[in-house]
Amino acid sequence: MKKRNIITAVIALLLSAVSNNAFAYDIAVENDEGITIYYNYINDGRELEVTYKSNNIWGAINSSDYSGTVVIPEEVTYTNRTSKVTAIGNYAFWYCSTLTSVTIPNSVTTIGHQAFEGCSCLTSITIPSSVTTIGDEAFSGCSGLTSMIVEENNPVYDSRDNSNAIITTSNNTLLSGCKNTIIPNSVTAIGNYAFYGCSGLTSITIPNSVITIGNSAFSGCSGLTSITIPSSVTTIGDEAFFGTTWFNSQPDGLVYVGKFAYKYKGKMPQGMSIEIDEGTLGIVGGAFFGYSGLTTITIPNSVTTIGDRAFENCSGLTSVTIPNSVTSIGDLAFSNCI
Repeated sequence: MKKRNIITAVIALLLSAVSNNAFAYDIAVENDEGITIYYNYINDGRELEVTYKSNNIWGAINSSDYSGTVVIPEEVTYTNRTSKVTAIGNYAFWYCSTLTSVTIPNSVTTIGHQAFEGCSCLTSITIPSSVTTIGDEAFSGCSGLTSMIVEENNPVYDSRDNSNAIITTSNNTLLSGCKNTIIPNSVTAIGNYAFYGCSGLTSITIPNSVITIGNSAFSGCSGLTSITIPSSVTTIGDEAFFGTTWFNSQPDGLVYVGKFAYKYKGKMPQGMSIEIDEGTLGIVGGAFFGYSGLTTITIPNSVTTIGDRAFENCSGLTSVTIPNSVTSIGDLAFSNCI
């Protein structure tokens, strides 16, 4: 009993010693407009990255650090020390839902992972020619975005053909799009999370140049009511169209998108046998994930790819015949099929 009392007392002391916010920045400096911006020192303290103000007591990022218009300066002077601002850090503006505008200076070279995710009031973004690294999901959930422009002479990214998108120049992959994006005919891949959470997207034309549609590429695009997949597409990633009106309106059973077995929808009865349609090119990642009622699956000779986790946790599956047309089987495709 004494031990329990001691532990309780220690926990109480620790909680009382920790404030409601754990600060996550090194310095806080007002810009010329009187807005406080939070920074961390990086590169051995020689440069600065923009960051968020604080975590809450459980380590979650507070999402109200920035609002309105924020102009990031090229350099900051603090205690007689001047440092260049070269990065926008991971989660820096994460879910700052009242943020309407951000000006990124030409000193910035890196935009971090999920840096602007969930900034639903952000209407436009201009990527300076200096930016050579943009992290995953940097603009996911920015449902208000109508304009995405990459400045000319950027060596890594472009927004060719007035596409309103960020495209990786070297491999023609659309990295991030918005509700006004027009996918150029030169794009060969739509990247992971490219349109994730873009609820204002109501229609999209995927050109015949596109070969790959990445994981969760259109996930959460609740306004997307119809999807046409061109014959050029050979790979569709896991959850590519999850949460769209198109998927939600499909009847229960195995849902197809183009020539792909996309996802089984609804409750599956025990002892289920499924025969995939002839002419199907691929089984999308996670298509049957967790459906323990599936006992047999017939895969036609037209199928060339089976995606990641396609049959993971299908514990009732007793045997599978892989046709010799299949040239690619994804990670964990049959994991826990005991």
